[in-house]
Amino acid sequence: MNPKKTRPLATKSSKATSAEIGRRVWAILIFILLLIAAAYFIWPKSEPESVLPVSNPPSIAEQTEAAQAAAMDDTTMNDEPETVLIDSAVTDESIDIVDDKNIDTPNPKAILNAPLPKTESLAKEEIDLLEDKRKRFAEQEKLAAEQLAMNQQLTDMKAEQIALLEQQIAQLEADSAADATSK
Repeated sequence: MNPKKTRPLATKSSKATSAEIGRRVWAILIFILLLIAAAYFIWPKSEPESVLPVSNPPSIAEQTEAAQAAAMDDTTMNDEPETVLIDSAVTDESIDIVDDKNIDTPNPKAILNAPLPKTESLAKEEIDLLEDKRKRFAEQEKLAAEQLAMNQQLTDMKAEQIALLEQQIAQLEADSAADATSK
């Protein structure tokens, strides 16, 4: 019979080798993550390229100045005095005006005689701006109507509460008068 050859015992256990490999893998992963984080903060960020127009169109500020100049010329040619209502001059109690907002009413002739934008993109920006303003004014009008309705409802509820309190006071006075006469 052939004696079976036995293998020599390993000097290191397999568990120790796998633990060492696991530590190496974790160290490599952490090193890679640190490199990625450093590259993220150091690498220059790409910015969107701005397309410059071939010709330099007038800016919005220049157009606004031109419109104001046209309005000034228009008002100097017009002999009619313009009346501007100040918030404190309005005394209508049904309208609630917030005093901290100073509303400036533009001159209608200045709006009609304002120069048109020189480029199509500026005209589109102006249209978008005016549409946004229109939407904001519509929302403000809706909120004002809701507030007015809510104030009216609160006023009615307070009136009902006052009427109930007056009834309770009258009842208490009647009870106290009845108690005084019975004694």
